[in-house]
Amino acid sequence: MKNIYALFIAALLIAGCSDPVKIDLTSYTRQIKPLTAIEENVINRWNSVSGKSFVNDSYMYQALDEYIIDNCSKVVDGLKNIKLQTNEVKSLNNIYISAAEKQLSGYQLMKTSLEKHDPKMMNDAYKLLTDGRAIENDWASKLEQMLKQH
Repeated sequence: MKNIYALFIAALLIAGCSDPVKIDLTSYTRQIKPLTAIEENVINRWNSVSGKSFVNDSYMYQALDEYIIDNCSKVVDGLKNIKLQTNEVKSLNNIYISAAEKQLSGYQLMKTSLEKHDPKMMNDAYKLLTDGRAIENDWASKLEQMLKQH
């Protein structure tokens, strides 16, 4: 009788921990942590050469060429290499990939616009960056909802 009771308790504990989405989310948040740190550094570097911190085109170009684009590419590649088990978390990661790719495209287009001195291209680059950040905000909101649900 004790063995049956012990098995019942073990089954309850396993059932309580058997939410595959929760397990996948735990793995996911662990895997994205170093990537979000890189992305935060990219954003900080970008903010140091744009907006109110803008000095000149060559300073911005240098930051894009020597740091921002390479590190943003690492984030995209890292996100694509994350191994996930559930469709829910895979879908969530795909949103983040879309945001990171859009931002990478924006940074690349910004670099090209600086090379060509093309203001229209620069506006298009800023739009990509803005759109990418909006998608990332959507991803963060969905991640938060999913963490609360699981």
